[in-house]
Amino acid sequence: MILLSFGEHMTGKISLFGGAAALTFFITSTPAWSADYSEPGCTLSGSVMAGIMYDWQEIDEDDSDQIDIDWTTPFGEGAGLVTCGGFNIQADIAHYSHSGDPDFDDEDDDDADLNRSSSHIGGALFYRDPTRWAAGLQASWISQGISESNMNVFRAGVFGEVYLADALTLGAMAAYHDSDSADDLSISGYELAAFARFYATPDFSLMLRGDFIEADSDLFGDNGELDGYAVTGEAEYLVWDEGLSLIAGARYAERDHVADFGQDFSLDSTDTQVFGGIKFYFGEGGTLMERQRLGPIDNSSVFEEKLPNTLFDFPA
Repeated sequence: MILLSFGEHMTGKISLFGGAAALTFFITSTPAWSADYSEPGCTLSGSVMAGIMYDWQEIDEDDSDQIDIDWTTPFGEGAGLVTCGGFNIQADIAHYSHSGDPDFDDEDDDDADLNRSSSHIGGALFYRDPTRWAAGLQASWISQGISESNMNVFRAGVFGEVYLADALTLGAMAAYHDSDSADDLSISGYELAAFARFYATPDFSLMLRGDFIEADSDLFGDNGELDGYAVTGEAEYLVWDEGLSLIAGARYAERDHVADFGQDFSLDSTDTQVFGGIKFYFGEGGTLMERQRLGPIDNSSVFEEKLPNTLFDFPA
């Protein structure tokens, strides 16, 4: 078993994401778009999504040995949202099934296929004025299946969104995560994220998102440090006004793990992902912009779910 790590420590990346938590509680006074937001009673809305990811991963051990892994990941997500005035209660689920084909010394090893899975059950409680802003709490419990090991991850944090004019949404998230397994393996730390979503038309959005993770690990009694970042670009187009949209995007991530196993030890990981899928919104109608500003928020984790976890139980 080899421990995976996360990519090169980047100078200045903490400053890039340092304002993420502050944006969570920022409230703008500029109206964004008209909405009949004061209707009495409660409404139910939500979304379901299915798609597939392809990931080309490179792993370097102590800047010398390199392993290439091709990952294929079918995934699904679903969320339901109850809205009463400005108050919102959300429940959500997600599943990512990572299947990897490692290449050792430029030779495929069919007997070393890797299987990773991440499933989460979560929710959010927040207040939203769809003409201006949204802010609240989110949490999830994530079960990671890693070959013969299992990791349980608890993740909780705060998030916020600001709606600027008719064409731009800004958002941020800050979360604490804590994971452990029955094999004396544990990781705890923080995730930060910030995104901007631009609406080229009311039914076509372009999003740029940055994620950052920093954590401490305790692996078989040896302490280590994990850190990494990810940059995601995503496009979504509402192809049917009854609520059906198409999603496509790409992600680049670097992660690094440094530990002391009697000597300095490091593993670097670089991921290049592309993904696509279909999404169906139910509940209140409207444009893509209206559905996104009135519907569920994203409660998934880039590092704990969307990127394959090869930190544990990797075949030598």
